[in-house]
Amino acid sequence: MNGWSEPFLAVLRTELLGLARDRRALFSAIVLPVLLYPVLFFGQRWLERVSKETLEAKTVAIAVDLSRATAGTSARLRELLEQEGPLQFTDFDAEALQALEPELAKGSVEAYDREAALARRAFEAGADVLVAAIAIDEPPGLELRAWYDGARDLSNEGRQRVDRALERLYDEELQKRVEERIGPDPGRGLAPRAVDVASAEDQSGAALGRLLPLIAVLVLLSGGSYAALSTFAGEREGGTLETLLVQPVRSDVIAAAKFAAVLLTALATFVVNAGSILASTALGFGGLPGVGGPDGLGGLGGPGGAGLALGAGRLLSAAFVFLPAAVLLCAVLCLVCGRARTFREGQNLLLPLMLVSLVPTLIATQQDVRLDLLLAAIPLAGPALCMRDALRGELAPGLVAWMFAANTGWAALALARIGRVLDAERVLSTAGDENEDARRAVQSRTALRWAVACVFAIYLAGGALQAWALVPGLVLTLAVIVPLFAWLSARGTARRAKERLAATLQLGAPRAAHVAGAVLLAPALYQIATRLFAWQESVIPLPVDSGTETLTRQLEGLPLAAQLALLALLPAFGEELFFRGALFGGLRRDLALWKCALWEFVLFGAAHASIYRVLPTGMLGAVLTLLAARTRSLWPCVLLHATYNALAVLAGTRPELARPELAWLALPGLALLLGRPHPRPSSP
Repeated sequence: MNGWSEPFLAVLRTELLGLARDRRALFSAIVLPVLLYPVLFFGQRWLERVSKETLEAKTVAIAVDLSRATAGTSARLRELLEQEGPLQFTDFDAEALQALEPELAKGSVEAYDREAALARRAFEAGADVLVAAIAIDEPPGLELRAWYDGARDLSNEGRQRVDRALERLYDEELQKRVEERIGPDPGRGLAPRAVDVASAEDQSGAALGRLLPLIAVLVLLSGGSYAALSTFAGEREGGTLETLLVQPVRSDVIAAAKFAAVLLTALATFVVNAGSILASTALGFGGLPGVGGPDGLGGLGGPGGAGLALGAGRLLSAAFVFLPAAVLLCAVLCLVCGRARTFREGQNLLLPLMLVSLVPTLIATQQDVRLDLLLAAIPLAGPALCMRDALRGELAPGLVAWMFAANTGWAALALARIGRVLDAERVLSTAGDENEDARRAVQSRTALRWAVACVFAIYLAGGALQAWALVPGLVLTLAVIVPLFAWLSARGTARRAKERLAATLQLGAPRAAHVAGAVLLAPALYQIATRLFAWQESVIPLPVDSGTETLTRQLEGLPLAAQLALLALLPAFGEELFFRGALFGGLRRDLALWKCALWEFVLFGAAHASIYRVLPTGMLGAVLTLLAARTRSLWPCVLLHATYNALAVLAGTRPELARPELAWLALPGLALLLGRPHPRPSSP
């Protein structure tokens, strides 16, 4: 144990002392934001109060023409308007506006334009709001109308005063008419009365749960990025990292110590920032939007706040369940900054990382999304939802435990990768021989770059062709453009690997057992995809027009054979040639199989350009990658893909093909696939 702990503590101590010595960066990243929270909150509250009081104190110029209203209505409206604040009444003639009423009733655009022009002339003459009684053809024959300029603050303030006065006048007239006709309103007791049974603590927790996960991610990234840039990119640029790596200390120990320094810095940043926020609200300087107080600013019982009703227990539990997110964020920061060659390069990578980190965290802002086993395992989304539920007092211990395990696993993968990044042989210059190229994953990196560029190009070209003509565009995309990009990508891989193009694309003949096994897997994959779609709808509601169903409806006029050719056979051949042929042919040279499957999941899901199909499509891409690795042939993948697509096309008209019982065919299919593997191809 001492052989691991002593160098770990030594490196950790060195890194923490180095971070503490950089006082300027420490002050900018941690201390300055803490000092700015009181100023920010106080300034926000002060500006809102001053702006509100200033507008309420200003005299609003209201031009009125109430000649068509009764004397009683005109007098009462003026009286109600005067109660709303200082006003200056002027009279104007609304005859021109009245003349437009017949055309306005017909919805004439030209009449609306003339109406706006007439109102603007009145505003140019000094009026802030116009109020006129307009005679209309429908009962009661009179309408009180207001015109205002939404680009001017004083005009908006005047419109609000007029609206409040008109609403009070309407209520008075309504009550008077009802009492004149039928006496006291018999339906008054039937008016709905809303009663909020949520406690003050639950209300505060629900409001904070929508906001705090986002704030926590931003604060952790702020503090962690300062430390990660300094301990990785900064030391690499200064040359001290190479000196450390040539010492007799394992790379994983160095990575763990640097990660611990980054994590402690990020947690310290989070604690002091949270303390500053709570202290600011406690002193009445302001608060978090939507929490407590009649103005929505909240507080913690200070002189300016109504009190944050959330107890310390919920706040502490929320911070505790968000710890896995802090660990994962710091591990990813270390990985990103560990790969950066310079401090500036690391800085350039932080903005994309922040945007990517916020995407899964946004799920917590949706109050109707419920935490489940799958969401709990998604990086950052699980901790964010657990934090939200902790603030609401709805934590499920089993799901929290699973979330901790899953996110800890993601962090462990990132940390393991950091150890490999810090391998001394990766940092020091070495000769670019064949073994070095394999170690640097040249083939897989090149294949990935090609894949990203080709997916984007296929999306643009295919979209343009299909917008021009659906059926010909679909045929050209799948039968010409996709195979062309597959050939271009695979040709480079084959040249670097010094093998035949057919070997790179795995176009060799498959075993008959593998062909049969691949086809038998299709019903089970279709059932899994259907259930993924159903789960996804609970997170991201599926629009009415999306996916393969929409395309099928557009092509339903074609014969069934043509639909199967367009939606099953052509996609199966073209996409498999590119993804499991060219792309996998490059990835499998220097990446583990699970990494190949993960990249295929991401790229195959992204290639279909629909967030509503990413999960089932990505799942299919990963399974097809495993199948290609097992059978060492492209053709079983083509057959499985074609059968899966055919089931999706035929499920609507032939429901017997979509019966869940058919999923059991996967058992004999797996038995056939797990039998004797295909012999490895001989070296060229």
